[in-house]
Amino acid sequence: MIIAKFSEKSGSGKIVQIVRFAETVGFSSECGWIFICFDFERSVRTQHSFKWVKASEAKFEWVREFVE
Repeated sequence: MIIAKFSEKSGSGKIVQIVRFAETVGFSSECGWIFICFDFERSVRTQHSFKWVKASEAKFEWVREFVE
């Protein structure tokens, strides 16, 4: 599990789970995307908990990998 904290400048300083990296996605011709879960601490997640973010626009204070 990869956990990261958005920087205060680019987001709210929220801690998120990075679910997947993708070079291309079906809804955009641009490259470099990150699939993020904003409510990873909940056991039951909804569709609204996940979001695709452009890697070039995502700035993190730290990123850590945790073994489950």
